[in-house]
Amino acid sequence: MAITSLNVSAFCFDEAGLYYHVNPKLLTAIAKVESDYQSNVININKNSQGKTISTDYGLMQINSTWFSRLAQFGINKDNLLSDACYNVHIGAWVLSQNFSTHGYNWNSVGAYNAGFSAKTLTRRLTYIRKIKAALATLNPSTYSLPET
Repeated sequence: MAITSLNVSAFCFDEAGLYYHVNPKLLTAIAKVESDYQSNVININKNSQGKTISTDYGLMQINSTWFSRLAQFGINKDNLLSDACYNVHIGAWVLSQNFSTHGYNWNSVGAYNAGFSAKTLTRRLTYIRKIKAALATLNPSTYSLPET
């Protein structure tokens, strides 16, 4: 499988998945849901008062709230937008952080987009449904996580 709408191939998802112990199909599904495989997408997140609270960057829509932890590695919005494969690796790292702190389950997948707060449960569940639907288009019988 090659994704031709950007400068990233299945190899990037496979490589990132292997390195961070995350299923590459799950990473591919996240890229589909987050950016529709577009590497240059920027999404500004605002609160109910219209104030910007964070920004998402690139293929995997890496949220700026991670930047304080990623800065020590020289990761910033510019390199997240300029290298789609690099962006996949950072997305795999983010997801692996969720798995290591909250378990290898769908709740951790949902938190990739919505965080772990009790206030974001509905958003997390909606995101899980979207990821499952995207996975079903990739290969419906080969992927599952334990239910939360």
